[in-house]
Order: sequence, then C-alpha cells, then structure tokens
Amino acid sequence: MKIAQNSFVVIEYSLKLNDGSYVKGEDEPASMNFVVGYNQLIAALEEALTGLEQGARKEVIIPAAHAFGEHDEEQVKTYTLSEFPAGQDLVAGKWVIAKNNGTGSQYSYFVRQKTDSTITLDYNHPLAGKDLHYNVTVVLVRPALAEELEFLRPCEHGAQTESGAN
Repeated sequence: MKIAQNSFVVIEYSLKLNDGSYVKGEDEPASMNFVVGYNQLIAALEEALTGLEQGARKEVIIPAAHAFGEHDEEQVKTYTLSEFPAGQDLVAGKWVIAKNNGTGSQYSYFVRQKTDSTITLDYNHPLAGKDLHYNVTVVLVRPALAEELEFLRPCEHGAQTESGAN
C-alpha cells in the first residue's frame, strides 16, 4: 500500500539542520505516526512522503519557508522590566513556556537578551528560519481505521442524520 489520503503511517526519522546539528534522532531514530490529510505534520513533509510504500527510505530537505517560516524580526519584542515584571526572574539564552490560566493555552518564547532595565523576547518558533533535513524510513502504511478518522473528524463521522444513516 502506498501513502495516500486517509493512510495511517508510522515513520522513523532523524532531523538535522544545515550545520549538521541534530534536532531529533541523533543516537536512534525518532518515531512518529500520523494520518495523511489532517495537518498532523508539516505539509511539505507529508507531500514528500506521499506515494511511498512501507520499507521505503527517503531524504527530504524542507526549506524554512515551507517548514516553520522565516525568522520574523517583528516577533522579537523588547520590554522594560516595569512593563514585564516577570522578566526579572528570566535568564537570557533560555526558552520559557508560558500558560494563560484563563484559557489553558501555552506558548513559548526565547529570552534573547536581558539588561538591568529591559528584556528582549523572541516569539518565533525555535526552528523558524531553518531548513529541515529529514532522513525518513516508512515503518508502516495501512488504511486508517474508522475510529481513528472519527477522532480526527468528529463532525463527519459518527453523527447520525434523522433517518439514522451516517
């Protein structure tokens, strides 16, 4: 079976950057599963894997623009510590995960610089501006089960019309 829409796929992969540094899979491959067509991984990677069969191996380079986008300097903000009091406890060169207690949503930012009176935060994705080098092995390809599709599209599966038909 070839990877196509509604395929359940398991891959093993390593991910490196242009400088050869590993993001994932340096010592042993990372593993990921997904169903094709539901935005569960980078669209350019899914497209590159489409048509492959179980056991296939492929090297894929995804340019930054098709991965996490280019680094956007507008996403880098400098605040005074009086504007952002929580910044007093932050350390330059570290990532921070913040949580909105009202909504439960989380987001991250990088503490780019800190002085006695200001803090500069970078809200770009950690891989923004970076080309991604994947080395992928397709471990499994099968049709997605109805239960898996129901989880991915609850509005389209399992809902019954008045006549009782799906």
